[in-house]
Amino acid sequence: MSDEKIPTEKPQSEEKPTGHEVTLLLMSRRGFLRAAGFAVAATGLGVVTGCDTPPAEESTGALPTETVPVRAQYPEVPYAPIVPPPADVLVFFSPHEAQTVEALTARILPGTPDDPGAREAGIANYIDKLMGFNEGFAEPTYRQAPYAQTYEGDTPPDQASPSNQYQTVWVSKDEIDRYGFQSLLTPREIYRAGLKSVDSFANQTAGSNFVDLSEDQQDQILEAMSKGEASGFDNPSAKDFFARLRDDTINGMFADPAYGGNRDMVGWKLIGYPGAQRAYTPHDIHTEGPVRPPQSLAMMHQFHPGQLANSHVAVPVSGTEEQRPEH
Repeated sequence: MSDEKIPTEKPQSEEKPTGHEVTLLLMSRRGFLRAAGFAVAATGLGVVTGCDTPPAEESTGALPTETVPVRAQYPEVPYAPIVPPPADVLVFFSPHEAQTVEALTARILPGTPDDPGAREAGIANYIDKLMGFNEGFAEPTYRQAPYAQTYEGDTPPDQASPSNQYQTVWVSKDEIDRYGFQSLLTPREIYRAGLKSVDSFANQTAGSNFVDLSEDQQDQILEAMSKGEASGFDNPSAKDFFARLRDDTINGMFADPAYGGNRDMVGWKLIGYPGAQRAYTPHDIHTEGPVRPPQSLAMMHQFHPGQLANSHVAVPVSGTEEQRPEH
């Protein structure tokens, strides 16, 4: 997979899609970006600093410490990367699978070099690297018994036997989404099986693999998947696989570039999100629109209370007002 785009036998058009619209999105492209981006990015807001925080020199080094290193305290938690993984080295997908993922996500979130979308942001690279870690789970996921079973009606069915009461939790069908990840497959297995089904359905309906179809044909396939009307999908279902693709497209577009997507912070620039910031001033909070260029994790350096962070703001010294430096 090259740094700019994954090569395909038939290059994709750089023009914005016209004519047939993918009704599966149910919103405009900008609306999709705004709704999805702010939902993901809002979880990373920094603290607000007081306006009486004095100017200070930027930190240039780490303070000596006697504490146990973070890696030793939490050995199961990997360090956050500081540089993007190589886009031309696949760790999970085959070249054809990677090309198919890029084509699928590029129709979910289309773009051009002047108005970046999934292809320009490197979403396929993000998903490939995600699948290379922890079976493809981006967060801790509980997958042991008891397992959720859905029912319809006012009351759940009786347990078949007393021994089964510790293996099953009956959940109303309309509330199962509240119980998190439910598939018996890992994300890796979902992609491996789902991509085969995509090509199978594409060949059945259009006579070629998904990557070789026109954008209109690709849109029609994605629309059928989103409605659960695409045949040949078993586990995952067409609707479930589309939901997986859409969620990973959103996450890859708005995650820190260090994770392989959001190349050049194009996702953050599209929605006016400042990225990884240590803190915000009251002026920042009350100002509409971007107040500073976005920055990634790699652009942040260590600093300490009372010292400026990237020439913008300083975290106040903790304690009472008397303990804090004066102007």
